[in-house]
Amino acid sequence: MPLIKAFSALRPQPELAQLVSSRSWDSNHNHISKEIMDNYEYSYLHVVKPHLNFTDPERIPEKHYPFARQKFLDMKELGILEKEDQDCLYIYQITDLKLGFEYCGITGLASADDYLNGKIKVHEHTLSKKEEALVKHVDYVKAVGEPVLLTFEGGTWFDRLVDRVESEEPLFSFTADDLVKTEVWPIRAEKDINNIVTHLTELDAFYIADGHHRSAGSVRYAQKMRKEKPDYTGEESFNYFLAYFIPTDKLKIFEFNRLVKDLGSLSETQFLEALAKKFTITPIGHSTLQVQRKSHLFGMYLNEMWYGLDLKEAQEGSVLEKLDVSLLEKYILKEILHIHDSKSDDRLSFLDGTKGIHRLQEMVDIGEFKLGFSLFPTKIEEVIQVADEGLVMPPKSTWFEPKLRTGLLIYEMD
Repeated sequence: MPLIKAFSALRPQPELAQLVSSRSWDSNHNHISKEIMDNYEYSYLHVVKPHLNFTDPERIPEKHYPFARQKFLDMKELGILEKEDQDCLYIYQITDLKLGFEYCGITGLASADDYLNGKIKVHEHTLSKKEEALVKHVDYVKAVGEPVLLTFEGGTWFDRLVDRVESEEPLFSFTADDLVKTEVWPIRAEKDINNIVTHLTELDAFYIADGHHRSAGSVRYAQKMRKEKPDYTGEESFNYFLAYFIPTDKLKIFEFNRLVKDLGSLSETQFLEALAKKFTITPIGHSTLQVQRKSHLFGMYLNEMWYGLDLKEAQEGSVLEKLDVSLLEKYILKEILHIHDSKSDDRLSFLDGTKGIHRLQEMVDIGEFKLGFSLFPTKIEEVIQVADEGLVMPPKSTWFEPKLRTGLLIYEMD
């Protein structure tokens, strides 16, 4: 019985929402974030990326995070950020006008105990260093402005609720420069909140789609505060973290394609001969931007030519071992190209599927990389099975959409 909890969000005044909030804080390159921050002194990026206001070569929490806290307080004092006058849940809808996708979920609070007890399930490892940085940031600022994506099996009840709530005027409605439309409706009626809580607490678990480090960091912060306050009741704000609860059929998984700088010691002929031992290789052509999409069939772009790589043998083993990313890593990256650590080998780079296959081809054509691999997206059912079995997916296996804005609905700690 995982929990969802209503909360009183701190949020921008509606007319300032687009200026104050920004694209997901880790989606923007630092130079783009800096430009936004230079142009608007009350962008929430000043809170989440305070180091960009300084010339220090590295992040210094003791110096940068107090600046973030003061900026946050200034935004509250000036009324740029205002507090909801009651606990709410929020219907949060994102429409990607460029790609033609619509995403809809509910913003609320998730429980740190659910994470600790395995009712919020993970499929990725996290890095302690990143967790510690997040804990320090929350400790200074006492607020979180970007939710974790938790997915669950929805139902007709969710669609009926959304249809009714969205018949009313939204609190926020704007389209940003990236042609992504954001709309938010508060759910204030106790009956509606109870209905959502009832349906979601009937589930066995939530699954983290995006935000493993934010989840882990939030839980570490809760554990830290519990040590400092051993008489805690469980109702304190630090026992919860900001989350976006989205049905599995309302999100989308894109592939994470691979780019390789060189063939190591192999010539192209030797490389293709090595591939032919495991794969049926089909030349496709230069101008074909999209290879056939199915499991265990990879697209490869090398020397101005697309190839289809179809595994010859049926694959046995766990769901993790049969994932396309696992097979590519095992049979090509490790066995042939001797790239043994996808996290750290600088010969390997990743390109999410939202950029399009043409971008993969372009990066090889301009000589930045020697070859590229396109993959079929991992299925949500595979992600859930990996999480249920307590396994961990290879690095950069999935790119989940939507990416929510930072600083639109903010969870303030007491």
